[in-house]
Amino acid sequence: MAQTNAQQRRARLRRRRIKRRVKQFVWASVFVAIGACLVHGPSGTTAQASTGGQAASSAVQSSDGTRQFNYLNTAYSATGATPTGYAIHDWTVLDANYHSEQQLEAIGQQLEQEFDLTNAKVTTRSEQNEKFYQVDGTWSGSTEIQLVLTSLQGGAASPQTTSTGSETVLTVTALGTSAGLNLFSAQYDAIEQTVSSVQGTPQMSAYFTGSLSAMTNEQQANTIASNALKSVHASTVEALRTTYETSLSGYSGDPLTYIDTNGKRMDLQVAVHDDTYHHRTDVLVGTPIITTTY
Repeated sequence: MAQTNAQQRRARLRRRRIKRRVKQFVWASVFVAIGACLVHGPSGTTAQASTGGQAASSAVQSSDGTRQFNYLNTAYSATGATPTGYAIHDWTVLDANYHSEQQLEAIGQQLEQEFDLTNAKVTTRSEQNEKFYQVDGTWSGSTEIQLVLTSLQGGAASPQTTSTGSETVLTVTALGTSAGLNLFSAQYDAIEQTVSSVQGTPQMSAYFTGSLSAMTNEQQANTIASNALKSVHASTVEALRTTYETSLSGYSGDPLTYIDTNGKRMDLQVAVHDDTYHHRTDVLVGTPIITTTY
């Protein structure tokens, strides 16, 4: 019996590893093929100029980072999980040009200075039709940050179009711990502003991650995820439920961004899954989407 249980455990771990690899491939395909072009500003949520001093002051105080933090914090608190960290992510097409290594380096160095990184490590790669420049470093509050510039060369323009298919993409990923959650709002705003400083249009997403100390069954996981959606008045637009994992996607119209999925808007994703190794339940809440495997 002991051998059978061990074999079953190994089989479950193998299935989970395979499933994670499939997810990594799918997510990579989604972001490369679709990228941030599906990310929009929700209609009716853009701050409007006001002649009233009090209204204008409130608009200034309610920064993008503050709004996103409050939204995520409300949804995450409703799960009952203890947050252990957060991520802020930007995916931006800088332009439709194929840049040289020197041009990518200049942009990368400007970003490194803007973020005032310490212990920065630079990685470069040059292949046929692709240039790559990456900076890994430490930001304020011991937040780990990664800047990646990728320039892809397209084909020759056809008589029907002047576009070559070339493009240069910037991704910014900041990973912080629960001890630095008080920095979330300022860091979110800083990433937006820094991306804008290199003529990019920020396409932002963010998520909180943490766990519950006990394992949960499928019904309990569904309740946890549903509570998160209800707390921000989000209606469910997609759902994935299995024995070990529950993922609900919803739309409330409150955050700054949303994506289109199967013809519906989505601005919140909640993932709940068993961590059999640590005997706990991992919980992730992101807006408009969780940009990591789970």
